[in-house]
Amino acid sequence: MRLRHLFTINIFFAVFFGVSCTLFPRFVFWLYGLVPDDAAVWVARLVGGSILGFATLMGFGRKTESVAARKAIALALLLQDTVGCVASVEIQLIGKANLFGWFSIALYGVLALAYAFFLFVQPQKS
Repeated sequence: MRLRHLFTINIFFAVFFGVSCTLFPRFVFWLYGLVPDDAAVWVARLVGGSILGFATLMGFGRKTESVAARKAIALALLLQDTVGCVASVEIQLIGKANLFGWFSIALYGVLALAYAFFLFVQPQKS
């Protein structure tokens, strides 16, 4: 597997969650068993826009010949996925999210490990 393939896989999750958070934030909260207030809905929409921005970067990363650009995108995604995993673990451990919260931990964790692999273990496959 190459970094371009990881970008391709990640785009599907990013577009789904980016569009969902932007257009249907209450549905996303419902998936996790959470009840949002107006501020949470607003923040979810902002996050959705950011996720869609990352999806756009992944699309460019798939097509570019620049190894440096792909590594920079991978580093940004490693940071995003690490923070997402830690935040998901936190809300899961305090008992606020339902079982779907474990899916987020797994997804963020696997993606963070995969980006770390391409950046630090086998950077030649970037």
